Amino acid sequence: MKLVNILLTVCIFLWMGEVSIAEDWPTYRHDNRRSAATSEKPDLPLKIAWVKKSSVAPMMAWSGPAKWDAYSGNKDLQSMRNFDPAFFVTAANDSVYYGSSVDNAAHCLDASTGSERWVSFAGGAVRLPPTIVDKKAYFGSDDGYVYCVEAESGKRIWKYRAASSPRLIPSNGKLISPWPVRSGVMVKDKVAYFAASLLPWEESYLCALDKEKGVPIYVSKNTGMTLQGALLGSSTTVYAPQGRSVPLLFDASSGKQKKGVSGMGGTFCLLTEDELLVGMPHNQKSSGNVIQIGDPAGTQAMLKFPGADRLLVVGGMAYLHQGRFLKSLNRVKYGSLQTSLVRLSAQIKPLKGKLSGLRKGEKALLTQKNSNGVAEIRLKISEAERVLKFTEAQIASSRKGLAGCFGWEKECEVPYELIFAGGVLFIGGKEKVVAFDADTGKQLWAAEVEGHSYGLAYSGGRLYVSTSLGHIYCFSG
Repeated sequence: MKLVNILLTVCIFLWMGEVSIAEDWPTYRHDNRRSAATSEKPDLPLKIAWVKKSSVAPMMAWSGPAKWDAYSGNKDLQSMRNFDPAFFVTAANDSVYYGSSVDNAAHCLDASTGSERWVSFAGGAVRLPPTIVDKKAYFGSDDGYVYCVEAESGKRIWKYRAASSPRLIPSNGKLISPWPVRSGVMVKDKVAYFAASLLPWEESYLCALDKEKGVPIYVSKNTGMTLQGALLGSSTTVYAPQGRSVPLLFDASSGKQKKGVSGMGGTFCLLTEDELLVGMPHNQKSSGNVIQIGDPAGTQAMLKFPGADRLLVVGGMAYLHQGRFLKSLNRVKYGSLQTSLVRLSAQIKPLKGKLSGLRKGEKALLTQKNSNGVAEIRLKISEAERVLKFTEAQIASSRKGLAGCFGWEKECEVPYELIFAGGVLFIGGKEKVVAFDADTGKQLWAAEVEGHSYGLAYSGGRLYVSTSLGHIYCFSG
């Protein structure tokens, strides 16, 4: 009889609709691809559950960007090292975790109440949230160490420093290591990866540790680079952002540097499920913002979205903010058409050159009164004109098709963060957070917060919002 009741209950749930299964948000932007996407479906509308307010705003590693670039004539520049403007959170097992650049510690909160469960202090700022794996929390600090603590108690298990020197230098009113860990800790299988780096004229370290014991598997020592911002990982590769320079690629098993796509940069990076790299320009000399998608094995970006400042990829769909609008895009179809357009456009100049050469030849033959030669070359001119006209028609068709790849668009202010949760897009804005239906663009919900909403995470039926004032909001269904 008990089994019958259980089956009946399950059938009722299925009849009522899709049951949303709680999902952890165990690392920065959900996973090692930094996809910022979870399959957990929100129960809207959400209501405020608790707020953890900070008396001091985050103490960022780098000041904001220049107000304008006199050489390029650009204004309102974005910071390309803006990796710690808020206390970003991770969430697992009914706990919320964040790192603080103010009190130099990792914190654990009760997800239901926001009350503090434990604090684990380091010797410097903790700029990215702990990564939670197998009941352990991993985080890095400006003191040059990576820490592993028990996720339930905060009790330290091990710590490791890549550099042999304990030297400290002054920075923003604090003492830090010349090799601070500002990459977070990326855990994949049995390995914990991190980078210790600050200045290109000092050594930089990419390290792989045994995640249980904290002993090195390898330590890759490099020069001429500055590895800062959350690491990304694919099946074989570790991606290390550099801010104003091109992200670097390293072999995950050996730490050896690999050749990567050029022309991309910034600390806003993510990997698609098919392992394409999304990033921004590596400098600010071009006018306006551009988001690019490239094959890491290639030499240049495959797709470019001028005027775009945020992009999210979920399967075959992409959601981007471009100009004043939030848009949906069939990225697979768009990518195919764009590739075709680039190929066809490259054929135009040679075709026109060939046609011009044939017409010059026709004039020469007419001067020579070579009637047979004129007839023959006119056939070639006719064929060249036909091919050129056909290619131009294909280009026009591809351009028209590109516009058809976009779905809905919704006027929306520039987002500081954009995440996907079970068919819902959450947008972090100025003193607010807004939810849109990912299929239709319809606004579903909104709430006010204090500060700019730089950090969003959704887990266990709760939306966490981290703002520029250091506040953490929890909204629950």
